[in-house]
Parts: sequence; structure tokens; C-alpha cells
Amino acid sequence: MVDFVNLCNTYCQILDKAEKLPLYELLDQVSDALMAVYQKTFAITRFKTRYESDPQKFLSEKQYNKVRLTIMNMLDKRDTYMEVLDPNHVGKHTIFQASLSEDLTDIYQDFYDFVQWYSLGTFESVNDSLIECLTNFEKYWGVKLLNALRAIHVIRYLMKDGSIFSDPLNDEDEEGMLTDNKDDEDLLDSEALGEFLKEDL
Repeated sequence: MVDFVNLCNTYCQILDKAEKLPLYELLDQVSDALMAVYQKTFAITRFKTRYESDPQKFLSEKQYNKVRLTIMNMLDKRDTYMEVLDPNHVGKHTIFQASLSEDLTDIYQDFYDFVQWYSLGTFESVNDSLIECLTNFEKYWGVKLLNALRAIHVIRYLMKDGSIFSDPLNDEDEEGMLTDNKDDEDLLDSEALGEFLKEDL
């Protein structure tokens, strides 16, 4: 469980310092952390709850909104995306507009509360907070995590002109610039590939 706690804490730290990172670096770190969390979740043993009441929540609405607004402002027009997997309406086959900043902050909320319980609570309360976190993974943030990774992949690699974080709605000038520099880029790619193959030998 310690590894899972560390991964959750790492993710929270990434979002806490989001405004200090370039957007591409933020999304790369978020992707790396979420993929590790998703994989680790399957290795955790599920126990029975010890208390009847739900664990206390630590993250305030003010903190939640601060984190979400920071990410939303960084993403700008890239924040919203179309999705078909809605954890709140399982079984409904409808396309809906999702928010990447909301997905990432919802995950942050579960992780933040769990990490706080781990650092402050008793064995019983930590056990129950872990169970709640895993239950929410199965019902809610697991799907949000996968949706977010897909959205980040599109932002990171599948923009219209093939460049990272270009604006697909206003990229005529960038397309021209990319065409002019294509020969130089191909040459650099060939040289880099040659060096890589030499090192492999």
C-alpha cells in the first residue's frame, strides 16, 4: 500500500505546482503518474471496512476550485473534449462534453483525502479511506483517469498540423512554416537515427 500512497502523493504534488510548469511538462508528468497509479491499483488487496461512517473529507471546495481553475486556465480551449464514457451514467451511449481539468481535479480530490488519512489517521481509518478510494476508482475516477489520458494523448500528439500544442483552429501560418522547414527536419531525424543505430551496435 505504501507504493500506492506515494503515487497518489506524487500526483497531488504535480497538480499543486501546476502553474510553475510548462503545459507540455505538466501533462507529461500527469500522464506518467496516472498510468502508474492505474497499474498499481490492481495489485492492492481489498479488506473489509472497520467503521460504519464514511471517512472525513480534507480537501475544501476552495482548494478544489483553485487547482481546477489553474489547470483550466493553462489548457484554455483544450480543456473541453467529447467523450462517451461517463462514470455517472454507466450504460448510456451518448456523447457528452467533458472537462479535462475537472477530471484531473476529481482524481486529485480522492488522492488528497486518502493521503491525508494515511499521514494522520489510525490503522482502521486508513483502511476505510483506502477502501473508499478503491471503490471510487471502480465507480468514478478509474473511468475519469482513462478518459483524461485519452484527452491528453490527443492534445500531446494528434493536433491537426502534427506539432505539439498548436491550435488546430488557427494553424494556417504554422502549416506553412512546417512545410518550409520539412527538409531540415528530415535531415535532423536521419542524423539522429544514424547515431542511435551506431550506439546500438
